[in-house]
Amino acid sequence: MTTDRDSAPQLPPKTIVWEPDGKEMIYIPAGEFTMGCDEGRDNEAPAHTVHVDAFYIDRYPVTNEEYKRFVDATGHPVPCYDVEWAQPQGYNWDPETRTPPKGKEKHPVVLVTWEDARAYAAWAGKRLPTEAEWERASRSTDGRRWPWGNEFVAGRCNTKESGIGGTSPVGQFSPEGDSPDGVGDTIGNVWEWTTSLFRPYPYDPDDGRESLEAAGWRVLRGGSWFNDLDRARCTARLDGDFLFFNNVGFRCAVSAAEVERRLHVRPTSDPPRQTGADD
Repeated sequence: MTTDRDSAPQLPPKTIVWEPDGKEMIYIPAGEFTMGCDEGRDNEAPAHTVHVDAFYIDRYPVTNEEYKRFVDATGHPVPCYDVEWAQPQGYNWDPETRTPPKGKEKHPVVLVTWEDARAYAAWAGKRLPTEAEWERASRSTDGRRWPWGNEFVAGRCNTKESGIGGTSPVGQFSPEGDSPDGVGDTIGNVWEWTTSLFRPYPYDPDDGRESLEAAGWRVLRGGSWFNDLDRARCTARLDGDFLFFNNVGFRCAVSAAEVERRLHVRPTSDPPRQTGADD
């Protein structure tokens, strides 16, 4: 694991590169933030205060080329479906060569179920974020509607307004579309799986919604390329009752305590890694 911590070793590193998937992760400090919205859909209300412990979250969603490393290492089935309702055309992997669609290597992997996303996270030694963690990473602490503020700005995310009409490479809209903490692609491109069961607010992590064994639909966050600005917002919630789709992907998270444990057990003298939109 490489970090940006060289001048202030007593502080958590703001970014790390996590093994074995090699993804850049962003530090989100512990504290309270405003979750939900009173002006959105009913399932986003009420706005309320939630505390999250410190954690790290992938800067961008998992891409096809990153997912390929996982399926190559584990033999996990590749995303390939012959069902009209998921609209897989142009997104199905080749089941013989186990390769993603050409030209979409740096696009978010789609057609993945919640179980697929959890399997990747387990392989990488991470987990899916809770929906509270996801919203904090996207929204920061001031209750903004989009990662950059309260006014929609065309050209800062891949929503219906962009005219792209499909997924786009992760990082294409960075840094202008990033959250204050530097997390990218949380709005548009793909809906993202979380650990949380779809239940009414207020959010309470101790009421059973974070049980990984409980039955029920899991929450998707962020909107996608198919959605317009009224749906693709930091507070938007969707229940994953369709299992998978051509606009559903994921990113991973890990607790800051786990990062600190690994840093202490496996200290590194590697220089900070310079990352960009293609990482």
